[in-house]
Amino acid sequence: MWDRLLLAMDQYESGQTALEFTAGLAAAMGTTVRVIHVRELSGTARVPPLETPAEAGALVDQAVFSLRLAGIGAEGRACSLPEDQVARRIVDESLYWMCDAIVLGTRRLRGINRLSGRGVRDRILRLSPLPWFAAPTPPCNGIYGSRRLRSMPQDNRAPRSSFRTND
Repeated sequence: MWDRLLLAMDQYESGQTALEFTAGLAAAMGTTVRVIHVRELSGTARVPPLETPAEAGALVDQAVFSLRLAGIGAEGRACSLPEDQVARRIVDESLYWMCDAIVLGTRRLRGINRLSGRGVRDRILRLSPLPWFAAPTPPCNGIYGSRRLRSMPQDNRAPRSSFRTND
């Protein structure tokens, strides 16, 4: 059905979940994967980035390595851009590599963090003509987690996935 997928991953648990989801999807469909990670630079000089360029590159290298170990053709790239240009870069990358769909992670923030979120995923969805996959939300994202999930044994936690197109 599709030959190329673009995995836009972040440095959080949602990025690892999106990687696992993409590996399963690509293995089932026989597709190749292009991995991109954009290191976000703040618009203000006082706020340092969350990671170094070396850490961003290592994240992509690790993702590509794990995909190749699973028998999936993969290559990747990390770059640094101001936070307001991240979505445009991901969409441009998908068009440059002639990808058939984009896979994005979800963090499902709550409270004030949700209101102050940058909305990168929403901007990608508005800018891209491609269909997209929202990888399952990790049961606990390092900040928030359901009390029910914390008390449930790890084996009973079944990830959910969603598929949407932006026609």
